[in-house]
Amino acid sequence: MKSLSPSSSQTPAGRAFYLAAITSALMVGALQMYHVHGGLLTDYGADVFGTAWLYAMTRQGLTIVQRGRPLGAGLSAVIVFVLCAVSEFGQQWHLFPGRFDPFDLLAYAGTLLVCWLFDRRVPLVVAG
Repeated sequence: MKSLSPSSSQTPAGRAFYLAAITSALMVGALQMYHVHGGLLTDYGADVFGTAWLYAMTRQGLTIVQRGRPLGAGLSAVIVFVLCAVSEFGQQWHLFPGRFDPFDLLAYAGTLLVCWLFDRRVPLVVAG
């Protein structure tokens, strides 16, 4: 089984993007865990940085399902948005813990648009 370590299809920019996204998401998660109220950073930081991390993982083929097979930028963005939206509506329907916030959907969409635009300018995966 292929490990979830950085794949050979990643570009240097892809590795940097992945590391920045995971580091930012984990830092925001730590702030939330310790009940630090940081305004927009702790309200929407996990939605933004966590979504960027999921995009990087999906785009670069680092998920368990993909096993090292990267996906295109557009398909990655769509898949991540759908999964995030399902999670958000699951909160509204009390299937998942948390509180439904329609602005989270905007945070997901905005983040994925920025990720997609960045990926088109500075590719995260070697074309192949």
